[in-house]
Amino acid sequence: MSIDVLICSLNKGIVRVDEVMLPPRSDVHYIVSYQYTDERYLDLIPESLSQREDVTLYKYNGQGLSANRNLAMEKSTAELFMYADDDTHFTEETFDTIFETFKQETELDIAFFRASTYTGKLLKSYPKNEQMLTAMPKDYIISAIEMVCRREAVQGKIRFDERFGLGTKFLTCGEEEIWMEDAVKAGFKMKYFPFKILETSTLLKKSMIYVDAGVQRSYGAILYYKYGRKAWLKSLQFAWCSARKRMCHFNPFFRHLLEGIAYMRKTE
Repeated sequence: MSIDVLICSLNKGIVRVDEVMLPPRSDVHYIVSYQYTDERYLDLIPESLSQREDVTLYKYNGQGLSANRNLAMEKSTAELFMYADDDTHFTEETFDTIFETFKQETELDIAFFRASTYTGKLLKSYPKNEQMLTAMPKDYIISAIEMVCRREAVQGKIRFDERFGLGTKFLTCGEEEIWMEDAVKAGFKMKYFPFKILETSTLLKKSMIYVDAGVQRSYGAILYYKYGRKAWLKSLQFAWCSARKRMCHFNPFFRHLLEGIAYMRKTE
């Protein structure tokens, strides 16, 4: 069994990629998908990347994390693939844990694992026991870096919605929720496992729902993607309840939710 680690990086982040990779092993290959917005950033690419036989580097002029992930997935050829950011750290047990999971779960399409901060604190309130997933978990939002996919089952059947995510100007998060909606509709066999496979410094953008307009627009857009016209009422209810709890001011919060809905209607 083999795995492609899809490392997505932008501009200055490329200098950290060396820290992501573990010592070479025959069943692990790293695909570095590097987006840059100015050619001067190309000078930052570590020479060590070209010296490792287990690394393939692709360079793209542009930005947008969802687009970067899609570009990286298209290059994968291994039996499994997983996503990593340029601030991701793997453990010594990461790949053995993944391989053993898929060897035991022969019909599994996508596995979800745990992530923690560098200090060992779990990133989210994960379930204690393994469980099948037929929808987004109720207690937390899955992240791309927590999942491992069987390539033949997933590649070419699902992509990240490039209207969402870091690097976009309007809908700055929410790509994982949209991805999960599409994965459920595609009928993938998905399962969560209570094993930590990586550490990260990633800030959970969704946690800024009450202070960030881009996150608020993204939430409105997600509601529309999931519920269609009912998104207007759900946005009203959410904004009203949030304002009553003094988490936000109703008018700007509700307006940003509606802006997300309008954007989705415009780009359908």
